[in-house]
Amino acid sequence: MRLKRYIFLSILLIAAVGGLVYLKTDATYTVEILGIPVTLPIAVWVVLPMFLMFLASFFHMAYYSFINYMKLKRYKKDYDTLVTSFANALLREPKNWHYKTREAKNLGHITDKSHLIPQDFRIDTKDERLKKPLEYVKDIQNGIYVEIEGFELSPKNPLLVQNLQNRLKKEPTFSGVILKKCQDYPKDLCQKALEVYMDFSDISKIKEYASVFTFETLLKLIDKAAQKREHIHYQDLLYILQEAKMELGQKEYIELAKKIKNIMAPDDRLRFFELLKEKDERSEAGYVYTLLDLEMVDKARDFLETTNEEELQNFKAYLELKDCGKNYPLDLFA
Repeated sequence: MRLKRYIFLSILLIAAVGGLVYLKTDATYTVEILGIPVTLPIAVWVVLPMFLMFLASFFHMAYYSFINYMKLKRYKKDYDTLVTSFANALLREPKNWHYKTREAKNLGHITDKSHLIPQDFRIDTKDERLKKPLEYVKDIQNGIYVEIEGFELSPKNPLLVQNLQNRLKKEPTFSGVILKKCQDYPKDLCQKALEVYMDFSDISKIKEYASVFTFETLLKLIDKAAQKREHIHYQDLLYILQEAKMELGQKEYIELAKKIKNIMAPDDRLRFFELLKEKDERSEAGYVYTLLDLEMVDKARDFLETTNEEELQNFKAYLELKDCGKNYPLDLFA
């Protein structure tokens, strides 16, 4: 705008000076340039240096105006990039951005690798690009599920995970969507989704996600079935153990033997551990516990006699005390 004003006033001044001189005299003056005589009115010769000075100053000002424009453009672009960097840091999804100015680099290289956690959401910012992520973070931390728009968060982003957990509370059936993408999400989220899914699905559907199970979620499945007074077939449990590739120790197998008492018939419990001990000798502890719990003492004694002396000593001690007429609760030895 200033450059336009300068052009207008300069032309006005040149025209005024030329007009005044021309009013005083309309004589001409001849100058030889490179051997060529050039005849022009005196008024033109007077304003010609002014015009040349105007052209020189115009190009000088135009050049530096362009330089300043480019600088301002770089600063504006860096500001926009910094806003994006701050927004990503608020959403705990930092990314590396390219900055053109040194000042922006000094700040951006920190925010590009940081998580910003507001301590107070009463922040007065007029930039919608920052207000929106602040509102997202506030709602998510307050347990509200929000549709995050304009930002792409990675599956393991802590805010995204918390947001999905908020959705699970509001919409339990969404657990099935999470379970289908468990290879992308953190294990804790998948376990939470599986627990929610078990609340309203039957075992035939739950088995589809057998690979997601941990020993803890398996016990929760059994507890939920017991609360609902439902039975789980031993083949279903065997399938889950196999697909989840659980590596259990004697302690876990004994705990499993205790849990299934509430969801399986005696014959199924026994068959379950008979099949298990053929695949994993560590399950023998659960097998012996089941025999003793079912009061199949002779069969338990026969099996214990086939084991090494240092193996399953707790159950051997239980039988020795029983033979001496001492009857103690089995769970004291398991």
